[in-house]
Amino acid sequence: METRDVVVVGAGLVGLSTAYHLAELGVTNVVVLEREEMWGQGSSGRSAGGVRLEFSNPSGVRFSQYALELIEHAQERLGVHIPFHACGYLFLTRQKERFDTMQTLGAMQRGLGVPVEILGADEIGHRFPYVEMSDLLGGTFCDRDGIGDPGSMLYGFARAAKAAGVDVRLGEAATGILVEGGRVQGVRTDRGDIATPHVVNAAGPFARHIGHLAGIDVPVTPYRRSIYVTDAFDGLPDDMPMTLDLDTTSYLRREGRSILMGMSDPNEPASENTQTDAASLETLIGTLLSWVPRLERAAVMRGWAGLYEVSPDDSAIIGPVEERPGFYCANGFSGHGFMHAPAAGRVIAELIAGHPPFVDITPFRLERFKDRHQTRESFVI
Repeated sequence: METRDVVVVGAGLVGLSTAYHLAELGVTNVVVLEREEMWGQGSSGRSAGGVRLEFSNPSGVRFSQYALELIEHAQERLGVHIPFHACGYLFLTRQKERFDTMQTLGAMQRGLGVPVEILGADEIGHRFPYVEMSDLLGGTFCDRDGIGDPGSMLYGFARAAKAAGVDVRLGEAATGILVEGGRVQGVRTDRGDIATPHVVNAAGPFARHIGHLAGIDVPVTPYRRSIYVTDAFDGLPDDMPMTLDLDTTSYLRREGRSILMGMSDPNEPASENTQTDAASLETLIGTLLSWVPRLERAAVMRGWAGLYEVSPDDSAIIGPVEERPGFYCANGFSGHGFMHAPAAGRVIAELIAGHPPFVDITPFRLERFKDRHQTRESFVI
């Protein structure tokens, strides 16, 4: 039987980040299994590309800070340039309880070096006049946030990992997890068995299936999320930030001369469907026009759909599984996979290599769902 130090299941951003960071720590006898014929064919290839520092716990903030650090130094670390446009993020709310939460979290975030501003409705109207909400209470703005390129990051991780000796196998699916005495012993694939003491579940929206192969329930559910892009449109500012209405989960931003827009429809059922449809577009347009009426003159040019891998508390599941030694989760990013893939891969690699994680991952442990210490994320789209 083939023997490997680590087997990573899934060659998206999280899986390839894990492989890269393992290699960086000197662990190169690693195989990454990907059932598709190309890496990044799942959620990674359908991301909106956002990176923001506003999260509800310090570990989430630090995860995003690490992503920005890696993007800044990508050329020297990965051998590629990752484009990044610091357009900022503007979060909006009409709800007093949510605005109070924003202010409380803003104090925590500023304590970690995040230059977040708390804005009242009048100031938002002055600085961002395209937002037209008669009952707007306020929001937050951070000019360090912005839009990166998931494809460049994906290629960089794959390139650097393979150059270090990691074996990335495309078109090879994990079909079983070999367990003996309660501990992971290997992985069964559709091409044979691989003995290994460490298996990393980086299967994105299919994380629950991989967990079941190991006899573990990973509470991750796939939901379709659709994104649409208009034709060239000059009715909104060229320098507009990523603008998000937390109350409706709708958002929009510049995509070159066009406008990119999307939302999380609360009526969307769990599924593996990645097809757009007229109903989702109609819901999105009606919602956005209620607070950005200038969009009425824009014409939709194209759209696509991907899958969010959603956890019960909208926060990631990261780390070793206590009841299955040798099995690690890096799942449930709930729409934050691109911005948190670098740090997630790093902490998993550090754990496997015997190093303390650079960030406290207690908020992300799987066992929180059993002891009812959930990590509720407030900034969810």
